Amino acid sequence: MFERYRRLGIALMLMLGLLGCQRPDDAPKPQYGAAPAGVAGAPHYVFSIHPLHNPQLLHQKFEPTLKYLSREIPDAEFDLETSNDYADFEQKLRKSGPHFALPNPYHAALARDWGYHVIAKMGNDALFRGIFVVRKDSPLIKPADLKGKKVAYPAPTALAAAMMPQLFLQKNGVDVATDLQNLYVGTHNSSIMNAYLGQSDASATWPVAWTAFQKANPTEAADLKVIWQTPTLIQNAVIVRQDVPAKVANRVAELLVGLKDNDEGRTLLAEMDTDSYVLASDQDFEVVRTFLKEFNTLVKKQVP
Repeated sequence: MFERYRRLGIALMLMLGLLGCQRPDDAPKPQYGAAPAGVAGAPHYVFSIHPLHNPQLLHQKFEPTLKYLSREIPDAEFDLETSNDYADFEQKLRKSGPHFALPNPYHAALARDWGYHVIAKMGNDALFRGIFVVRKDSPLIKPADLKGKKVAYPAPTALAAAMMPQLFLQKNGVDVATDLQNLYVGTHNSSIMNAYLGQSDASATWPVAWTAFQKANPTEAADLKVIWQTPTLIQNAVIVRQDVPAKVANRVAELLVGLKDNDEGRTLLAEMDTDSYVLASDQDFEVVRTFLKEFNTLVKKQVP
């Protein structure tokens, strides 16, 4: 037994001696860097997308475009950021967190006070409207039939899917504050499912989310129908933080606008549920501030 331990001790001393003789340059060294391997030194820009869909679906729809931007702008990398809900997304903008964002028009109009400006927007403003979804066996005919009933929305600040529908109802004889039970359920998909499950008498959303729901849930969608729709406004914006270099911001806008001009770009646009991006500015979103004055006067009953 003693001989066994003696041999082990000798072997251990030999190993320690070999390690001690290894030159420092031969030892592996950890690698550190601010950017992933392959793009060391390239600045990373966080691109935040408002909760159009659940985070997994947002990644599926928008990650390919951010990879495209990273490829076409060699000295920059773009990282997709999602949010749990609209309140979470708004808080990030208020703190001037993400470098770029795709907000709804409501947040686009407000974001200039938080250190952002508009550089582009999605095309096809005709898609930006609110719609009301109900079960096909619903007895509802006119908006006034909703009095005393439940209406689901994604969030209070979902412009197309809450604020525009509420102004629509207010103008059609329904006092949103006193005649309804308003349910804010987090996402467009949850809003639609509330109608399907009978947890709300009607649910508000917008055409893009409704189309996505029909594709993903054809069985449930077959039991639902769109009963009313609101007037249109202006599409979702692309905004950039004021401290992002103008060269980078302008190139991002240029690339997004150019997507419609090539096959790869048109595929990316289809994934993002739009047919184009166009250049835009803060001035284009003054129509949202006009809307908000009317909304605050009629729905919130505040003096603008």
